[in-house]
Amino acid sequence: MSNKQPRGEVIHGDIFDVAPGLPQGKAALVYIDPPFFSGRKRSNRSDGPSYDDRWPGGLGEYLAFLRRLLESTQPLLKANGVIALHLDWRAAHHGRIELERLYGPNAFVNEVIWSYRTGGLSKRWLGRKHDSIHVFASGKDYTFNLTREKSYLAHRYGFSNVEIKEDEHGAYTHTALRDVWEIPALRGNQREYVGYPTQKPLALLNRLVGCFTNPGDLVLDPCCGSGTALVAARQSGRDWLGVDAGNDAVQLALRRLSEAVM
Repeated sequence: MSNKQPRGEVIHGDIFDVAPGLPQGKAALVYIDPPFFSGRKRSNRSDGPSYDDRWPGGLGEYLAFLRRLLESTQPLLKANGVIALHLDWRAAHHGRIELERLYGPNAFVNEVIWSYRTGGLSKRWLGRKHDSIHVFASGKDYTFNLTREKSYLAHRYGFSNVEIKEDEHGAYTHTALRDVWEIPALRGNQREYVGYPTQKPLALLNRLVGCFTNPGDLVLDPCCGSGTALVAARQSGRDWLGVDAGNDAVQLALRRLSEAVM
């Protein structure tokens, strides 16, 4: 375990311009939460932070962007580092193919399913209420910290060799973390929410950072938005490096980092 104070930087700029000047081969975890190919401008209010997820050239233009993004961050990942690409149903399958092309099929570690319950109803399909985070490793000796979570029990019998605990929600055991994570999406009335469109919950990034890095490691987010991955890194004793083309995003990330407590 590292005893040094975590440190980091947030850079305002386009990752394609910035990447050549960043530390090469140093990031233990590269977390990428890019535009999702939603086809619209993402904003929650007219005077708030926003980013453009419209692609006049259609899927071809978007995939060229995604490929270039992954290629530009590959040299930044250390040997035996981990890259986590966060997308939804629109492009997650394309993202996995690109990761296999760059790192090879055997570099696959996990497809983490982030399951959430938000509003919205369709009469034509089942509710699309999950994102996929494809995790690949640049070497066989990547960091993996076995994490456990509470598993609540419908009944107490049949667990003679397992320690059963209890909290306000009922009886539970601790089981190894699986690849489907049910974590509530952020809502506008939550204290954590800072008004950034598509802001991810800190609980989600805490798990990723905790699973695939150790204290003292560097976490890189090239599309850092409001800085959730960077806050997760700082609070857990990791170094952080964020890049975003939006000045509003950078200012939010810097503010959140200044308020983050280890």
